[in-house]
Amino acid sequence: MIEELPAMSQRERNRVRTRNDILDVAAQLLGDVGYSGTTLQEISKLAGVARGTVYAYFPAGRDEIVRAVYLRLADEVVQRGNALHAQAEGLEMRIRALARALTEASADPKGRFYGIMGADLVPVLAGVTGTASRSFENFIRDDLVMALHEGLLIPGIDIEALTVALSGALRASGSRAAADPESVEDQINALGALARGLITA
Repeated sequence: MIEELPAMSQRERNRVRTRNDILDVAAQLLGDVGYSGTTLQEISKLAGVARGTVYAYFPAGRDEIVRAVYLRLADEVVQRGNALHAQAEGLEMRIRALARALTEASADPKGRFYGIMGADLVPVLAGVTGTASRSFENFIRDDLVMALHEGLLIPGIDIEALTVALSGALRASGSRAAADPESVEDQINALGALARGLITA
């Protein structure tokens, strides 16, 4: 029998909502004005809370918020990618599934920064980046190995090289979707075409 978790109190729900509001505002700012424009003053103003409240949730300040925003979005991308990938059949459709999870997240105003992270974010996010990339690379590698065993790829083809190439194309598609949200379907179709082109007749 599954034990039910106790329901959250109103106070706990309010705390979760306030924390999410802070992260939502920071995510939007990161996409709109970049890291330098994502100040605690702007975050507190747009979230409608005092700076002291922001520090109560994120004692280390802006960089802690930025890391939390990144990790939240990376987790969402991985979960969506896992779900879409599990429903897809065949190499092309599985690559398209991963492409959809990444490009749609990057095209969303709250995920835009994920596709266009500047160099100033690299030191801030050191040690926390790569969750989605590693997960998607593993999927791509496994899908390619399966296609090879099924006789769908050219025998002797370098799976690692292909994994790196497709993963790089996936990241580039996420960047384009962030810069041009209208390009999402084009990017998904392009990655599908790349995967389809690998399959031998």
